[in-house]
Amino acid sequence: MTFTYTFELVPARASRGRALDEILKFAKEAARDGVLSALSITDNAGGHPALSPTALGREIKDLGITPIIHFSCKDKNRNLIESQLFELDRHGLRHLLVLTGDYPRYGYNGIPKPVFDIDSVVVLQMITQMKAGYSLDPRAPCGGTRLPPMHFHPGCVVSPFKVLEGELMGQYIKLKRKIESGAQYVITQMGYDARKFQELIFFLRDEGLEVPVFGTVFLPTPALARAIHKGVVPGCTIPDDLLPRMESWQQGAAKRERLRFGARLMAILKGLGYSGAHISGPGLEHSDVQWMIEHAEKIGERWWDFLGEFLFPGHRQHFLYEKDEKTGLNSRKRAIHTKQALGFLDYLSYRFSLLCHEAFFEEGKGLYGPASAAFRGLSRAGLQGFLTFLEEAIKGPLYGCQMCGNCVLSEFAFLCPQSQCAKALLNGPCGGSNQGWCEVWPGKRRCFYVRIFERLSALGQECEFMSRAIPPRDWEEWKSSSWQKVFSKKKS
Repeated sequence: MTFTYTFELVPARASRGRALDEILKFAKEAARDGVLSALSITDNAGGHPALSPTALGREIKDLGITPIIHFSCKDKNRNLIESQLFELDRHGLRHLLVLTGDYPRYGYNGIPKPVFDIDSVVVLQMITQMKAGYSLDPRAPCGGTRLPPMHFHPGCVVSPFKVLEGELMGQYIKLKRKIESGAQYVITQMGYDARKFQELIFFLRDEGLEVPVFGTVFLPTPALARAIHKGVVPGCTIPDDLLPRMESWQQGAAKRERLRFGARLMAILKGLGYSGAHISGPGLEHSDVQWMIEHAEKIGERWWDFLGEFLFPGHRQHFLYEKDEKTGLNSRKRAIHTKQALGFLDYLSYRFSLLCHEAFFEEGKGLYGPASAAFRGLSRAGLQGFLTFLEEAIKGPLYGCQMCGNCVLSEFAFLCPQSQCAKALLNGPCGGSNQGWCEVWPGKRRCFYVRIFERLSALGQECEFMSRAIPPRDWEEWKSSSWQKVFSKKKS
């Protein structure tokens, strides 16, 4: 099997200038050399505005090398997502990397409003329908028309480099859902632990998910390494033991050590069974990347000799598999699940909510029949406004309910994603959490999905964690009564 190399480009916050000239120079050299199979282009990386990857992708495609367009959800509602997919197909830009995206940080005259109307799972489902021939909503103009198939090749991302079990399991369960929704390849988040890289390969094999996997080889500058180590970059970490080594990567002779480090990691990825390496890092020229690839190929048979440089036993991470003491990597035995402790108020809230849900909202149980009859009677009497008021008066104080009309509390251990997840995600976590803290409120709010896992785990119900894909919200239902919808059998 051929081991493939790709490289990540980060567009500037401009439409022209030296930074973009350097990117195009790199692309020309890559197209001429042929060692890199594709160049990926980020979509407002880090939550900062930049040149659209579509604009740059068209120029790179014309140079004769494949562009991979990063396609994120943070700045687009579902209509714009559909429109941009039409645009990409029109321009022949069909290799996509679908991701949730970083929370917006800066913009013109202030911080912009995040969108996150639909998540990466739903975007992949949309792309899968487009590949089969997209049928337009019958209610829309030209409704019922079936569009010609669009030949996209979408991929997704995953971060196995998580500290807590709740973080890690959210990543893996969502990865499985992404692949089932149509992702055809996987690229990891940045990380350096060989045991973690191997863990991802084992998980995919155990789940029967046969897709190409590319490990990210990210080479930061010393200043960027320090920032990542401090937790400034969402979802990214650098082990304590590795930071001093990265801080030594200055110019001159030490620069070659940076490239040598990258080459060794690429050799290890190939030895572990990866399909390729996704290279990235500021200030890397094409000649640097070319040297790394050539060196990685030269030392490939000796990858085991360098393994100790990429094992960090002091870096507190949860592993899905038990350690193989002989190799320092993983055995094929799953690690024992650690049961979480749950506070009294958290336990009381969950049990009370579950009791009420089973008593009133599960058809055929408890008081569902009388409650349904009462709600239908009140509706016929024209008291829909009272029903909405009643629901908000109860659910607002208990759950922070915003009356989205698409209530999914029972799917989320009775925690509300609309009010308690910064990105209001319905199909699993983003990759931005760090040691269980939310990307947007580090040190202040726990990741919403970690809280769900810990709540269910404490009660021995972790098998219910993210048990099914959730359809996107129907914003027509905003500020309406979800109770009335349940009892009238109106579907979302």
